Amino acid sequence: MRLVDACYEGGLLKLSRPLALRPGERVGLIVVRRPDPKRWDLDRLASSAGKDELALAQQGLGEWAQALDEENHR
Repeated sequence: MRLVDACYEGGLLKLSRPLALRPGERVGLIVVRRPDPKRWDLDRLASSAGKDELALAQQGLGEWAQALDEENHR
């Protein structure tokens, strides 16, 4: 098993380096997306959300943080 970076372009994964595989050899893949800062721009996300959505998100984050704190104190 080996971690290899790749870029998805034109429907294909383009590897950052060659792999030591035989032609026609089959492999299994697990694809993990790298974080994209544009996807998690909180100011942009907040400006596009309605007031109800923002209130629900903030409430959910508070409950999540409280649950983590309680779990840490066990």
